[in-house]
Amino acid sequence: MKKIILLGILVSSLFSFEELNKDNFHQKIEGKNVIIDFHAPWCPPCKILAVNLEEFDVIKPDNVEVFKVNIDNEQELSRIYKVRRLPTIILFKDGEMIKQYAGIKTADELLEISKNDFK
Repeated sequence: MKKIILLGILVSSLFSFEELNKDNFHQKIEGKNVIIDFHAPWCPPCKILAVNLEEFDVIKPDNVEVFKVNIDNEQELSRIYKVRRLPTIILFKDGEMIKQYAGIKTADELLEISKNDFK
């Protein structure tokens, strides 16, 4: 039963942030501080980061938004932003990429990153 509940939490967390695609990507990030999680549904570390992003969403600064990009569906975006490892988060400020991080980050690390990089 515990496994089913945990699986439900992981699956629901994957879909709680808006998924971007090549058609809405630039419109959604323009004029904002944005963290984009480049992920794949088959990637176990991506699922861990998804949970950490949910925790971060509770404590994040008000001026930061989080979106997701599924690299399986959006290979062109992955290629443009040179996503080579999963999970990868990319920070955008006013529509411009400012920093890229690969690997799992905790909610506290995400908070620190957002405070430092979105000055």
